[in-house]
Amino acid sequence: MRSAEIVKKGFLCVLLAVGACSFNPPKSGVSGTGANSGSGGTVIIITSGSGGGAAQGGPGTGGGMQCAAIPKSSAKLPPDILIVQDASGSMNQDSTNATCNTGGGCGMNSKWSLMTAAIKQVTAQTDTTVNWGLKMFADQGGCGVTNNAAVPIGMGTSAAIATALQGRTDANGNVTNGSSTPTRAAEAAAVTYLGTVMDQNPKFIVLATDGQPNCPMGGGNQQADDTPATVAAVAAAKAANIPTFVVGISAGGAPEMALNMMAEAGGYPQVGQPTEYYPVSSTAEFVAVLQTLVGMATTCTYSIPNPPTNDGTTSRGNISLTGTDASGNVSPINMDPTNGWTYGDAMMTQAVLHGTACDAVMSGAITTVTIIFNCIVP
Repeated sequence: MRSAEIVKKGFLCVLLAVGACSFNPPKSGVSGTGANSGSGGTVIIITSGSGGGAAQGGPGTGGGMQCAAIPKSSAKLPPDILIVQDASGSMNQDSTNATCNTGGGCGMNSKWSLMTAAIKQVTAQTDTTVNWGLKMFADQGGCGVTNNAAVPIGMGTSAAIATALQGRTDANGNVTNGSSTPTRAAEAAAVTYLGTVMDQNPKFIVLATDGQPNCPMGGGNQQADDTPATVAAVAAAKAANIPTFVVGISAGGAPEMALNMMAEAGGYPQVGQPTEYYPVSSTAEFVAVLQTLVGMATTCTYSIPNPPTNDGTTSRGNISLTGTDASGNVSPINMDPTNGWTYGDAMMTQAVLHGTACDAVMSGAITTVTIIFNCIVP
């Protein structure tokens, strides 16, 4: 075979193990090795083509690739979800927005109590599949919002979230230190905080609130409407690749219009429903919405490992994907933003499945997603 015909070699990096390979230039007249089995992975030699085109286990031609498989972490990425929870004074009203005459809020029937119970339940149920975090607003006086999270994003944080919520709850079930509704500042602070979470995971905000945003920038009347600036803050978060799910409890009138605009700007509005935001009025409804949002946020996003070589022969920019079913059948996953895969970030550290490809993973029809580094041999 002429040397020009051997233009590419590839090797298979199975999702949880990739081979670290050294490449031997072909020698004239010397037959190379085909597929070598290593610990946790299989090597495939591909000649005169791109990755994924060769039969597994066949003999190599015109040179060889000697590999020792070395385990390397790569997996489906759980979502990072930051709950941004309204802790304004109106959260002590009941689900009909009535003020209870019981000497200090509606207690266990307050909107605060109903929503925090749902948060505790869902975060506990999904503690090992979602990286949860919590931010409450305001968290520094009437309109004051810090750039910190009450509970940082992480796996297994449900107990810490329950403790933090309880710390803002009095003995009757009301929110303590009820504030104004600085939604714009809270959204912007959430984006700033999430920017410090240095992982590859897809990031989302769940904004849960009961009222129209106030506390406009620049001070002045704290109760003045701040809807336009809040919608702009949600849109800025989306532009930063951090979508926002908007959940409203017992909203109506002007607050409902504001929530609809925020939901549209956040990138995940309801489709075909009377409202674009997700309305709730009870713990059970908020539980159901949170579970729905978790399902939507649990995207088909996979980490792309570091290239197995550092001499330019492999790169994240030259990969292919395949899917394997429970019977071991392998099929290609094409690069396609509708029913295939695309890169999930500018650094090419994520591969995101879309459409039918993602559906196959979510249903279990595809049990393993495989990343193939296509090797360019100079």
